[in-house]
Amino acid sequence: MMTDNVACIPSDIAEQNRIRIVPTANILFDGKAYTEGIDITAAEAYELITKDPDKFETSATSPGLLVNEYRKASAESNEILMITLSSTLSAFFNTASVAAEQLQKESPETTIRIVDSRTVAGAQGLVVLAVAKEAAKGTELNRLAGFAEEVRQKTGGLMLLDTLRYVYRTGRMTKDEALKAAKLKIKPVNRMTDEGTIEPVDIVRKRSDGYSKLLEQIKKEVDTDALHFIVSHANAPQLAEAFVKQLRREFNCLSIIISDYSPVMGYGAGPGAIFVGFQPELDL
Repeated sequence: MMTDNVACIPSDIAEQNRIRIVPTANILFDGKAYTEGIDITAAEAYELITKDPDKFETSATSPGLLVNEYRKASAESNEILMITLSSTLSAFFNTASVAAEQLQKESPETTIRIVDSRTVAGAQGLVVLAVAKEAAKGTELNRLAGFAEEVRQKTGGLMLLDTLRYVYRTGRMTKDEALKAAKLKIKPVNRMTDEGTIEPVDIVRKRSDGYSKLLEQIKKEVDTDALHFIVSHANAPQLAEAFVKQLRREFNCLSIIISDYSPVMGYGAGPGAIFVGFQPELDL
């Protein structure tokens, strides 16, 4: 069982569930290269973004690196399932597919399935964890891949940005437009669509209003108050804790994980952003 680090699954939980985490991209800053979780923490990466966002870049993970990761996984099982972040937001799905083809040529007895989660962060993490629990029952590969597709359709994701200062890094605004919007203290609320894209839900000016909108939108998207959550934060653990307290008041929280929002995605969201993934108990 494999996924990329944009899924925002803490390393100890990944290990408990036998999930191999691979880097989505390399982090580049001022001529130096880093790999999240190996030689730079998420908090350190966000400090670099704050220091000089124009010097913070990412470069795609190479197929060769993923082939090597597949080799390691194949030593444990000849059936491998890789669940990636949304292919509409990253080329990682294609890279993972190319690497899988290469590995299967050198190791025909190994079967690799690549599933596009069509989401990111905590929502992707919840999909991966649900599938990992199913895999622990001994479910065969093709059924697991189908299960992942079903789980994805029942898993939602929402995000509250603290500022629009950094959004120009995504190409959705010019730098001047982003800085002007930041001065207005606009805080967008976005959601993941079924197609794996990001769409706006609302715009608020106060973080408390943003939390209220997140809670309102979760209730709108699900028909139960019993939910699993992963709350990911962009170097803002106290803000995540404050939001989790509200989740506990409003919902029957079956489980809650707080994790770092990967700076590989967060360089455009900026420090202070909060992403919440939510999922009902599954009966598929």
